[in-house]
Amino acid sequence: MAAKKKTKKKAKKKPARRTARQAFEANLKSLEKQLPSGLGRSVRDLRKNMRDLERQIDKARGDREKRWHELETQVRKDAAKLLRKVEHAIEPPKAKKKKKKKAAKKKTAATA
Repeated sequence: MAAKKKTKKKAKKKPARRTARQAFEANLKSLEKQLPSGLGRSVRDLRKNMRDLERQIDKARGDREKRWHELETQVRKDAAKLLRKVEHAIEPPKAKKKKKKKAAKKKTAATA
């Protein structure tokens, strides 16, 4: 029997999904083409302002996430520190060591 030749199957690509922003941009472009040149410039400016606003929003989200992560880390550190303090406060006292050396010295001094 002849061995079957292995063939690689190509992975099916999923169609790219249009985001709301991309759809909005496309609609503004088509509107810009339909309007007279003066109004078309206004729409172009509007598109530019929308992109700038989106960048600002993304930057603000990133800053928010960074601050949240820092606060979360600090809270965890404080909680661990507090837990160590509580554990130290409630742990049973350590047994005191007997002083054998002093007792041995007293016995030798008394016998001498």
